[in-house]
Amino acid sequence: MQTTRVDLERIKTLRAIAIIIIGVLTGLLSGLLGIGGGVVLVPAMVCLLGMNQHQAHGTSLAVISLVVLSSAMFYGFHGEMDWLIALELAIGGVIGAAIGARLCCLSSTRRLRRYFALFLVFVAFRMLWEVMYPIFTSGSFGIMNHSRAVTGPWSIPVVLLVGIGTGITSGLLGVGGGVIMVPAMVLLLGIAQKMAQGISLAVIIPVSVSGAIVHYRHGNVRLGIGKWLAVGGLLGGLVGARIALGLEPVILRSFFAVLLLTLGIVMFRRRARPD
Repeated sequence: MQTTRVDLERIKTLRAIAIIIIGVLTGLLSGLLGIGGGVVLVPAMVCLLGMNQHQAHGTSLAVISLVVLSSAMFYGFHGEMDWLIALELAIGGVIGAAIGARLCCLSSTRRLRRYFALFLVFVAFRMLWEVMYPIFTSGSFGIMNHSRAVTGPWSIPVVLLVGIGTGITSGLLGVGGGVIMVPAMVLLLGIAQKMAQGISLAVIIPVSVSGAIVHYRHGNVRLGIGKWLAVGGLLGGLVGARIALGLEPVILRSFFAVLLLTLGIVMFRRRARPD
């Protein structure tokens, strides 16, 4: 009995360490790329921690709201923030997140897994395209540049629509929505990459909270695991933000895109756990 108890304590300790490491990596990518980190957090909780898809989505949203806090503040302190655009995106995002979370609770685990896998593959190809495009056009390695596509009075409804779309995706798939907001701000509004990442992180906080509340009411938030993920995420987010403001993350984006593509394929082929 004594040996069994020691072994159980050791397993619990190793599991807690693994959870914190997952949180640190999630926060690092969040601060570096201006995303919530759910694209890594959800598959990690499903594949490594054995959570079902609905719980992974709900817990991810609860954790993300805390993970992005340190990195969002860091971007803000360094002037990479537009609070007016952030407010407009947040208004649409909170509305959309509540809708998306309810849709998630009505969807089957298998269908959610497939949606999320396809979402990861889409994001991976988008990130790879942004890195490879300059090579095709100018022969140099970098990230494609964009000019403002929407200006004047149309910019406000476009920002609100982007926020609503981001919120729906966030609540449905358990992600912060930065993978939608950042390219939308760069492509449609011509906002600089680093500022777009800062705005995205600020918006992710209320959006993820809105979706997490709905998931919590449906019993899809694992607070015991979430608190340790959040501890690691807060630390990783601060480090990621520091790196992002001093480094052009072209190489890291390429590795991240390959990681997302791999995770998407694995999750698409993996059999769903019963809820």
